[in-house]
Amino acid sequence: MEQDKKLYIDDGVHAIQTVTGGSIWDKWLDADALNRLVHHDLLVAMESGHVSLGGMRYFLVQHHYYSRNFTRFLCAIINRLESLEDIRLLMQNLQEEMGIDGDDKLTHADLFQRTLRILGTQPMADPPLSQTVEFTRSIMKFCRSENSVEGLAALCLGAEAIVPLIYKPVLAALKRLNVSDEGLEFFRLHIEEDEEHAVSMLEILRRMTQQVPEAKMIAMQTGRQAIDKRCVMFDAIWREVRELR
Repeated sequence: MEQDKKLYIDDGVHAIQTVTGGSIWDKWLDADALNRLVHHDLLVAMESGHVSLGGMRYFLVQHHYYSRNFTRFLCAIINRLESLEDIRLLMQNLQEEMGIDGDDKLTHADLFQRTLRILGTQPMADPPLSQTVEFTRSIMKFCRSENSVEGLAALCLGAEAIVPLIYKPVLAALKRLNVSDEGLEFFRLHIEEDEEHAVSMLEILRRMTQQVPEAKMIAMQTGRQAIDKRCVMFDAIWREVRELR
């Protein structure tokens, strides 16, 4: 029975690696949820160049309603942590998000809003979809949970681990639309330069769960739920943009 269970786990990790190309998160992600995400019609259409400029504007405005809360998510998790070392590590992430880890740096929010301006739109050009609001509320609820494993898992597995898988098709779509390098910087930054923070977050998650198997199960379930909620939001966005030209 134990051997069968190990084979099942190994098969699941292998399935995930075929999607991620191999990442530090592979043993934590849910293969079915991950496949629903990366093969979502919205991302596939972006990758193949079938989302118009209007469609990308709409997607990015919806994404803004969620992503503008990232520092709030981090603060909510930090408020639940007990280890000063864990708090210090997440504070480093927060400092980078806010652009205070170096001289003359733009915040990640500023970089994203610059992309919107270059594309000819603005943060609240369209109202948030109910699914976008629900996704954002769900992540915040996890981050405010008394069980800090839930919040960290929501941010790690529901965001950090999958950001490159989402942003690569977004970047491909924007390149096809001849968006300038300044408009691409936000996405390139998150695809290429977030590894250090990902490692820090994973180490915290490992410490929290290494002696408690149930805690790791909670983390993986939270990650799956976060990805599923994002897919529901993508469903709603796709219904709005697939006919836009």
